[in-house]
Amino acid sequence: MGVSRTVMVARMFARMIGRVPAWHLLYLYGRMKYEKPHRFAGQIRVNTFFPPYPSLAFDRFCRTVVERRRVPHSTYLAVTGACPFACGHCSYAGRSDKTMTTDEMLATIAQVKGLGTATLGLTGGEPLLRDDLEALIAAAVPEMACIVFTTGHGLDARRAERLGAAGVTCVTIGLEYADAVEHDRVRGRCGSFAEAEAAAEACRAAGVYLAISTVSTREKLASGELDRLYSLGERWGAGEFRVLAPVATGAWTGCGSVMLSAEERRALADFHSRHNRHDAGPAVASFAYLESDALFGCGAGFHHLYIDAGGQVCPCDLTPLSLGDVTAERLSDIWKRMGALFPVPRRGCLMGELAADLRDHAGPLPLSPEVSARLCGAHPARGPLPEGYRRLVKAGEGFMDPG
Repeated sequence: MGVSRTVMVARMFARMIGRVPAWHLLYLYGRMKYEKPHRFAGQIRVNTFFPPYPSLAFDRFCRTVVERRRVPHSTYLAVTGACPFACGHCSYAGRSDKTMTTDEMLATIAQVKGLGTATLGLTGGEPLLRDDLEALIAAAVPEMACIVFTTGHGLDARRAERLGAAGVTCVTIGLEYADAVEHDRVRGRCGSFAEAEAAAEACRAAGVYLAISTVSTREKLASGELDRLYSLGERWGAGEFRVLAPVATGAWTGCGSVMLSAEERRALADFHSRHNRHDAGPAVASFAYLESDALFGCGAGFHHLYIDAGGQVCPCDLTPLSLGDVTAERLSDIWKRMGALFPVPRRGCLMGELAADLRDHAGPLPLSPEVSARLCGAHPARGPLPEGYRRLVKAGEGFMDPG
């Protein structure tokens, strides 16, 4: 890791010295050689797993780490299930079309903030279909970093300026292929690639931090498509390239065959480290690496939370299991109940274990709280903690629920 990166990392994590185990900090420092910290608008960014530094959101994140608190570091909130496209891998497919009102969304965001969340992701469906999106962003910041996940539909120069004025931390545009025809085929609509490209340009012009994300199927991994997408993201001015592993959820519910093998996930981790060695180009955030056993593992229901547009509270946006309805009870009560099922982070993706259980499911999603609790209880976290957590927790200690 070069001098410039070392200085940036040291500034970010200096406050933790003496407050968390030294071997944990040394471990994280060693892992930072696989990251690409960079500056944008006066802040240091590693990737969207962490809030930018300095910020109130980063302070909140550090506080929960120091206090070893069981807090959803990241919460993703679907603000609508509506979308103009018809992607065959849509993770929202099968869910109800119920959508919370503006007041209900604002109340939910306030409760998320109350839990201690440091990063709020606004997703869908297509979140830009909501006229009140900027009000939702403004309600989240500055205590939480706020990411908008979009296809780019409707993101023109004026909308990008409004998002920036509201305080958005990052706009992440989904891109499936570097070839326009192939991308449009996946989206099920001609012109979607051109929309994404125009949206990226609008973000750049408005000074909004841009990330590009893609779902890495094994076909993309084998064909070199990820490198082509990375190069395209660099040309479009992205600061980050997010690589998601396919999960058997939504339109793929029950299709366990889409899940990558251990060898394929290692290839994604190699992609992550290979591109982050060089200063040029976007930082890579590959979930196959960041959520590996060697780092943070699966934080579903422990350090991550998902709420769909109708208010159903799930352990993860890719886990179609409801454990309560935020429009019917307090989020803090649901989170506490979830803690009995997810007392620690796990090694391995939760949905990798649940895919077989959902193979024959043909009804609406998410599953009911009763069925969801039973399934989660049948698949408890086993074995040692992921390495990043094992080094954080001292022998005989655990994690505290928020008070």
